[in-house]
Amino acid sequence: MENTGDKKLKSSTAKKPAEAPNVLLFIFCMLVVAAVLTYIIPAGAYDRYFNEALNRTLVDPTSYHAVEQSPVSIMGIFAAIPNGIVANISVISIIFAYGGAFGIITSTRLIEDGITRSLNSVRKMSFLIIALVSMLFSAGGAFVGIQQSFWSFTPLCAVLAAAMGYDVVVAFVMVAVANNIGYMCGPTNMWNVGVAQQISEVPVFSGLGLRMFCWLLFMAMLMVYTFYYCQKIKKDPAKSLVYDPNAPLSTFDNVDVRGADLTARRKAALACLIAGFLILIYLIGVKGWTSGTQIGSFLIAMSIVVAAINGDGANSMADGFVKGVQAILVPSLVVGMAGGVLLILQNGNTLDPILHAATTALEGTSSIFALLMIYVFQFLFNFLVPSGTAQAATTMPIIAPLSDMVNVSRQAAILAFQFGDGFSNMLWPTALLAPLSFTNIPFRKWIKWFMPFTIIFIIASSLILAYAVVSGY
Repeated sequence: MENTGDKKLKSSTAKKPAEAPNVLLFIFCMLVVAAVLTYIIPAGAYDRYFNEALNRTLVDPTSYHAVEQSPVSIMGIFAAIPNGIVANISVISIIFAYGGAFGIITSTRLIEDGITRSLNSVRKMSFLIIALVSMLFSAGGAFVGIQQSFWSFTPLCAVLAAAMGYDVVVAFVMVAVANNIGYMCGPTNMWNVGVAQQISEVPVFSGLGLRMFCWLLFMAMLMVYTFYYCQKIKKDPAKSLVYDPNAPLSTFDNVDVRGADLTARRKAALACLIAGFLILIYLIGVKGWTSGTQIGSFLIAMSIVVAAINGDGANSMADGFVKGVQAILVPSLVVGMAGGVLLILQNGNTLDPILHAATTALEGTSSIFALLMIYVFQFLFNFLVPSGTAQAATTMPIIAPLSDMVNVSRQAAILAFQFGDGFSNMLWPTALLAPLSFTNIPFRKWIKWFMPFTIIFIIASSLILAYAVVSGY
């Protein structure tokens, strides 16, 4: 018989599960790697000029020349952190404004309670409700940039799906996948599109029309794909991805679906919130609001009005604003530290040699092929950095000038970033396991079930990117 001492010894020596590295640690490693490259890569530089018509700095592709080596010291690595924050302070301040505004809105719990009450009222209805609820969660990602806080609705949607004869896979599609598609296409999503456009010197939320089209198209594709699965498991429950003959379709029967009561005052606040977002979309799409300062100030004002109608006091609003800023502190630091990576490469005269090598590799290829290669790069890079904000901050400083040199618009390059970063969140374990943990869906089964849709998406998104090049998007 094994004694207690042996058990304790085995317990103490048991390996702890590996943890994913903190994104700030990863960015710091990139700082170190960038500094090392300044010693290895022969220094070179392009001449740059400001194009008044485009209102951005461009690279002269014929001006590349060798310059004196200027490696970055160890202290230069640490100095790059505060210098990167200072260099990106305008982007960071707008992120703080967005975070604070949504912190106030979140503190009212209007979005969560509104969704909960809506789900409870339609539990017994048809697949049309699956589509409507999916669009609701998708819109939250597309226009507001809400993502992780929606995942907790998966158990509630599992109850809704089970009431209609479906399984938890349908619930996961309704919440996480639909939300991810909205977040990816991001017509007015500050956290991926907004950051990428500001870094690339492109007007914030410009190019709205094609992103709206992509969102509606990909959501329609997802709903058709899900509809056929729903029909299949309704006819034969054994074909469910999580079929268990000894268990009900939903394993979340103890979930509270009542939600908080929406009084007349809270309904008025919720209506004001919805109207505010519709007005913002109008201002961006019709009136041409492309300044992050304009949009951020509008959101702060709107959040205060909504909270006041909801009956929240000044202290509650202030606390909500602070919590909102705290929630986006890490993404803001990522932007600043990623800016430090760029500064190291610039100060070490290493950025332009990388651009020159990439341009040379793509020389003689079509602009469409070049854009698809950017798409592939972003798709693979998301395995290491499954954060849209972090990926935009770390890759767009190089991708933006590269796109100029291969005759691809920066707007199209940002779209390739969106597709590569966003959709792979439903495939790479570094991004997928967190939302999948709200279900009982095995990772391998999910990948097998989702792969046909992945292939369809890659084909459709590649065609859209080709159109973006041809149309001059």
